[in-house]
Amino acid sequence: MDASTQVRDLVRAAAAGDPRGWDGLVERFAPLVWSTARAHGLSPGEAADAAQTAWLQLAERLDRFQDDQDRVGEWLAATARRESRRTLGAARGPGPGAPAAAGAGAAPAGEPEREALLWRIVRDLSEHCRRILRLLTTVPPPSHREVAAALGLRVAQVQPARATCLQEFRRRMADIGIKTTAGDS
Repeated sequence: MDASTQVRDLVRAAAAGDPRGWDGLVERFAPLVWSTARAHGLSPGEAADAAQTAWLQLAERLDRFQDDQDRVGEWLAATARRESRRTLGAARGPGPGAPAAAGAGAAPAGEPEREALLWRIVRDLSEHCRRILRLLTTVPPPSHREVAAALGLRVAQVQPARATCLQEFRRRMADIGIKTTAGDS
């Protein structure tokens, strides 16, 4: 079953009141919603509130997706982005926050210094690149439409922005002596 068919079945099940439909939607899209909120520099508590609001709004509007299930992820990402911006504006005005690992596990033994260097590089990137890189580490990976919705970009801008940010990240890694594998952009 392809991802589109799976999402369609989950939306239909959730709309019919089947908790397995909701569980499946949450399993599929929670990493995207969470990463979108955290990419805007929200604290874990603020990000949880923004994510919860996005899910609540989906629940209130789920019937609208009966004929357009392929847009659920894109809509959730855009809603999480809007809610994150609203939260930032209400709490402290616009501004970048410190990035947090999106789904990242602990560093392998003996590599905490390398991990600290990598996070320093991430913190030194532009806010735009931090957001893109955060979304790229989401599991399962979001579609270009979902990334575009999360970042407020056009779909055609996602790949060039991704390539530019990865190139900058690799350049900064090389500047401090961390070797990279070429060709993974």
